[in-house]
Amino acid sequence: MRVAVITPYYREPLDVLRACHESVARQTHPCRHYMVADGYPVPVISTWPVEHLQLPRPHNDVGNAARCIGAMAAAGDGVDAVAFLDADNWYHDDHVGSLVALHQRTGALVCTSGRNIHRADGSVLIAGGEAGDGETHTDTSCLWIHRRAFEVLSLWTAMPPALGAIGDRVIWAAIMARKIPRAHSGRSTMAYRSQYAAHYITCGETPPENAKTSESLISAFRLWEELPAATKTLILRGYEASQPPA
Repeated sequence: MRVAVITPYYREPLDVLRACHESVARQTHPCRHYMVADGYPVPVISTWPVEHLQLPRPHNDVGNAARCIGAMAAAGDGVDAVAFLDADNWYHDDHVGSLVALHQRTGALVCTSGRNIHRADGSVLIAGGEAGDGETHTDTSCLWIHRRAFEVLSLWTAMPPALGAIGDRVIWAAIMARKIPRAHSGRSTMAYRSQYAAHYITCGETPPENAKTSESLISAFRLWEELPAATKTLILRGYEASQPPA
């Protein structure tokens, strides 16, 4: 099975980008890595064994446009499935292989894992603390999507850029609303490098100086609630479901 991993990036340090890519290169199931520069390409990445796509300007949408373009490019290249990995995160070596096996065992078109939470320096902050249940929320970097469910790939650009902070929640809501068959591994095989103050505070630690607060999430949730019902239905369920009765 041909799997592509899509990584949008934007001004992350080179050592962080390298750690991300090397984790993809170590996968027990071979992957084709698409790294998409959201306006600030790093020239050396073109020398790595990756597909290096370079967008001419940043989109200010938390990587949604770059993520979508990378996924569409991979789909056009004929891959059987796409997975996602944000540039400051990394995979455990069997992450992709475990999701491919989950698909083969269950037939699910969307397969997901849990995640461990790591500090900015890469050390573990919460081990197995967010394995999740594959129902209420799935981080983008925990998603694996089969070709037969590629209809959701365009949704990263269908939502307004201001919803970028909750883009993973919007995508997951669309997967649920469309009743796409899904399965959850229950294993925390993705390492999430947290920039959110709440994770540190929960563990009784002082957050990093530039840690994110929940304000961007609150603002994005508010915007979502204010969208017209037809717009939300179009994003979640598609064109036909958004049309008024004849």
